[in-house]
Amino acid sequence: MARPGNKIIQAKLVLLGDMGTGKTSLALRFIKGQFYDQQDTFNRANKLVQELQRQGNQIVVMALAANKSDLDSQREVPTEEGEQFSQENGMFYIETSAKTAQNTNELFYEIAKRLARVSPPKRSGINLNPETPERKGFCCLG
Repeated sequence: MARPGNKIIQAKLVLLGDMGTGKTSLALRFIKGQFYDQQDTFNRANKLVQELQRQGNQIVVMALAANKSDLDSQREVPTEEGEQFSQENGMFYIETSAKTAQNTNELFYEIAKRLARVSPPKRSGINLNPETPERKGFCCLG
């Protein structure tokens, strides 16, 4: 239940990434606490970011979730490279593991916090129901 003064935001969450990167695993770990058990994927992330930026939506929160952090011995992309990519593209970086639940809650909570800070663009247009100013009576003497 929202507390008075808190605003409720309805938003759509889209998880993008190649097959087998752990999108479903992250969502299931966060929502249900469940878990089901590469450099090319990271390279394709740039195309996904460019597509999102091309859409021009002002209200977007982007995160680069480096999933499968529990497989550190198989790491192909250094942390520094992920952080730099994120910084250059206006997103935040977090290393996660849907398997161990490392940073899965933090990922979604941070998205929610950042989304709450993004203010929707003001709509331009014409007010079809303008309030008419209250008229004061006057008298003419002639």
